[in-house]
Amino acid sequence: MENFRKTISHPLSIKIQKILIFLCAIILGCGICFGSVSFAVTNDEDPTITPPSVGYTIVVDPGHGGIDPGSIGYKTKVKESDLNLKLSLMLADKLRAVGIRVIMTRTDENSLADGLTGKSFKKEDMRLRKEMISKIRPNMVVSVHMNSFTNHVLRGAKMFYDKTSEISRKIAESIQKQFAENLEASNDVASVGDYYMLKCTESPSVIAECGFLSNARDEQLLLDQSYQEKIVNCIFVGIIDFLNLK
Repeated sequence: MENFRKTISHPLSIKIQKILIFLCAIILGCGICFGSVSFAVTNDEDPTITPPSVGYTIVVDPGHGGIDPGSIGYKTKVKESDLNLKLSLMLADKLRAVGIRVIMTRTDENSLADGLTGKSFKKEDMRLRKEMISKIRPNMVVSVHMNSFTNHVLRGAKMFYDKTSEISRKIAESIQKQFAENLEASNDVASVGDYYMLKCTESPSVIAECGFLSNARDEQLLLDQSYQEKIVNCIFVGIIDFLNLK
């Protein structure tokens, strides 16, 4: 035992120990670096690296686009397609910031079926959205729209889901709860919707109708940057609550 103690206290032995400790520190440091890279996600539309992935992929679908403007503002004549895109880009940024992989069906004012017109345009645009979603197989699809109706009194944000999907209902209700608590004239009831984007995919899918462009007050709010941020935050928090990513 005494000889063993002398051996480890020898200056040369101490130097060897220090070298070994230094080498271990380098190996551990490399391990940490490699580990962090293995969790990183590259966004398909943006080559920059996002924060560590939480394991979810969400398709954000800005409704309309190209020659299809969607609804038109009651007073300002703003195009729904432009508002849909702006809010969708804001939502995508917030989701990516917490490590969720986001794919957008469009990232500019163009549609997925540029060059076509009439009924063939809309049919092809919808087909291409469905094809994209089917390839990605996301955890959920969130389609962003603005509402409109002949009755100019109607107001508020509303979530829609397909009646055959229990998961879609829960996502819609989670977001609708945020709408009711934070947005004017919005209640806490999500609604069943008979829409293509809710039925074209096996992934849970919801539609966010963020307000009525046919109502003067809603239109005014929908054009306000701070109110747009409120809407986006409602959708974001609703998604995070559903995924239990506190």
